[in-house]
Amino acid sequence: MLAVSFIILSVPMTSAWCADFMVPPGVDTNFSCYGCHSKKEITPWITMTWAVSMHAAKGVKCNDCHGNHDAGFDSPDFTAHPGPEKCAGCHPVRVKETMASKHGGAIKCTSCHPRHTFSLRVARDPAICETCHLNSAHVQGYGKSKMGVVYQVMGMGYSATCETCHMPDKNHNVNTTLDNKELMLKACNQCHSASFAGEVLKGGTFKAHW
Repeated sequence: MLAVSFIILSVPMTSAWCADFMVPPGVDTNFSCYGCHSKKEITPWITMTWAVSMHAAKGVKCNDCHGNHDAGFDSPDFTAHPGPEKCAGCHPVRVKETMASKHGGAIKCTSCHPRHTFSLRVARDPAICETCHLNSAHVQGYGKSKMGVVYQVMGMGYSATCETCHMPDKNHNVNTTLDNKELMLKACNQCHSASFAGEVLKGGTFKAHW
């Protein structure tokens, strides 16, 4: 069932895709939010992107994040744009890590995991990091480096990405390797020899050595 969701996500979401959209097998759409918002004049794009998400595959529905607006859109039971505190209900460790990092207070979970697909594929792509860090000399250097070029040409799995170095073991506290030379060296050792990585990291600061 999950494999189906990922396959669908790889198809461009064009107007033709919307017109031909079919709910993935196993996804339950028999609830009021979907019935209303899937109508053309409401927000069909939202319901379609939710339907192909991991949330949908696991049975996480609209009201689990938004509550309901039966008592009105200004009701305390409804949240139009749920924040990290809502995500923490299911993902407490990752939210705690994020809030402890430089990202904490500066971004929301949806800054990297776009509504309503919450795609891991998008979150792991350096392009999503560029939406905030495009002017960084480090990020621009990565894009022009061998690592960056290999990634752009061959895709995920063939080269290091931002996540590889700054989120080892999926730890969402990006400060972990930024503030700890030994942990950064360990991240480099995933691909490079200790002697080479050590030379690059000499002096405790990172220097571009592409």
